Amino acid sequence: MDSELIARISPEHRRRLAWFEEHQGEVSAIPGPLADGLLLVSKPKGIYKPGDLPYALSIRINLDSPYPDGVPVETPGGGWVLSYHQENADPAERDNMFTNRGLMRCIADRVPVGVLRERAPAGRRSQYDVLGLAMPVRWSDGYFFLESLHPKAAPVIDPVSDVLEATARAELDQEAAADSRPPDDDYDARLRVFRQIVARRGQSGFRAALIQAYQGRCAITGCDAAAALEGAHLRSYRGPESNAVTNGLLLRADIHTLFDLRLLAPDPATRNIVVSKLLAGTQYEALSTRRLTDPAAAWQRPSQETLEIIWQDFREAEDDR
Repeated sequence: MDSELIARISPEHRRRLAWFEEHQGEVSAIPGPLADGLLLVSKPKGIYKPGDLPYALSIRINLDSPYPDGVPVETPGGGWVLSYHQENADPAERDNMFTNRGLMRCIADRVPVGVLRERAPAGRRSQYDVLGLAMPVRWSDGYFFLESLHPKAAPVIDPVSDVLEATARAELDQEAAADSRPPDDDYDARLRVFRQIVARRGQSGFRAALIQAYQGRCAITGCDAAAALEGAHLRSYRGPESNAVTNGLLLRADIHTLFDLRLLAPDPATRNIVVSKLLAGTQYEALSTRRLTDPAAAWQRPSQETLEIIWQDFREAEDDR
């Protein structure tokens, strides 16, 4: 632990965090209390926030968790990044849980937490990999995003996007390894390509409704090549109700990617497109002269409230860059 952190937290807090540093890389049962009785984890909860601390102390990645926690994904240099679901399935209920408030305090004051990951059972007692200390750096849409301290995760531009991309790449690598055999024939090869295209475009009914609403043109560029257009969700997909036209934009594939990465967004006050500073000097910088095109039918247009949420996400991402 660095001297600045040591100066900011209590001796009791330091001793508990030190356990995760000292045992990093080991396999352990759920750790019991230290010799002075201080607890390191909570058996009932994945997030442990001791009553005597304003901060969360540790998190456990459990195999039987009711939440879709991510897995640690390695970054260059041997560090790792992780997405971890908050307690409570509803993001709007985050601050109703003291555990979540403890992790939010860690983000605000840059205080790390210990991380344990459960192994596949090999006996009657659960075993955990002690991953060491990680810094909670951001919360978004129900998930906390963490970066390892030792070894330190590679520097990131946008913690949310980098964690999501790293996790997605790891999952794709696993899928590729599971189906690494060559295509049986040309039909099989083309079928695999179309699976990828369908995955990128999203639900066909949602996309078709957006094509009709936007008259077959990208809402930002005006591109009318139907094969290049995709249905972009404004708010994350959470079931069929998310496929309402008012929760989507019809976007060219590359613009869809930039939109999802919060590298561009419409200003809800003016409907003008604002481009991230990370795109300065690229061909996409010219999009800052564009205005978001709305469907002709008022009832199909994105709600002002939703656009304001997207705008807030974009501005927060820009502040972190």
